[in-house]
Amino acid sequence: MRCQGRWWRRTLVSVSDRDEELRGLDAVLRELRHARYGLYGPLVRERFLGGLPEGVTPTGYRVLRFVEASTPPPPTVSDIAALLLSDRARAVRVVDRLAAAGLVTRVRDTVDRRIRRVALTDTGRRHVALAAARRTRLLGEAIADWPDEDLARLTDYLERLNASVARHLPMSGEPGVSGASEALGGSEASGVPGVSGDR
Repeated sequence: MRCQGRWWRRTLVSVSDRDEELRGLDAVLRELRHARYGLYGPLVRERFLGGLPEGVTPTGYRVLRFVEASTPPPPTVSDIAALLLSDRARAVRVVDRLAAAGLVTRVRDTVDRRIRRVALTDTGRRHVALAAARRTRLLGEAIADWPDEDLARLTDYLERLNASVARHLPMSGEPGVSGASEALGGSEASGVPGVSGDR
């Protein structure tokens, strides 16, 4: 019934109907937080983080992904603090734990030797790739009955949403990834929507 009404409203293209569609989108995005919790909640996190060295937290994994995705030069600890929306001291602790696990190393900037950056080690790259493969497999299990066309369409729409939110509602955080999640009420600092902290 809603689908039929949606098409009818789009034909009329009135402001009030547009507002109704936006309210519907907002409701779906709130529900999406529950879906994200199902995909990235504590039990599932244990499954895709299980192959990482002991002591690597969801926050640590997020930093690993950030370092991996950063274009040269690698990020500084201050960049990581901005990602985590935290102070530099906390970012240092996270990096120290990752370095102790052999996943990252501190390197000198090639231009300004006073600047130290955080880069993945070969071991770190290997572990990030394995964890990413587990995440992909778990997501595939959740939507195994979806046609490929629906998956491609959803991905396209979410990319457009991320780009629009990043453009109009910029948030401090991970470069290359929009602030859509944070702007819409979610936090990935702990891997759980709406929850922050180093765990």
